[in-house]
Amino acid sequence: MALFGRETERDQQKAEAWATWFRAQNRCAIASLVFGVFSLIEFGVLLIFGIIGTALGVVALRQIRSGSDPERPNGVRLAWAGLVTSVLSLIIAVLLYLRVFG
Repeated sequence: MALFGRETERDQQKAEAWATWFRAQNRCAIASLVFGVFSLIEFGVLLIFGIIGTALGVVALRQIRSGSDPERPNGVRLAWAGLVTSVLSLIIAVLLYLRVFG
């Protein structure tokens, strides 16, 4: 999809490459990263995003290691990124809660 003007063949190839990459990624890994980023943006104030992101990251790593989803074998880096951002936001939340209530 072209931003301005007509869509070129190169634009179509890029879109197909992204779609192919996205289809190969583990769904839980993508969701873990999304929840981790949401949690980090709001400094972990809503603990549920950090907890869900951490749980989904662990589930994604287990699925990828066991090969239980052969159609989506990739996503280790996404899962680790989701875990790191989720845990980091939970640490920030604990520090903030201790600062405010402690």
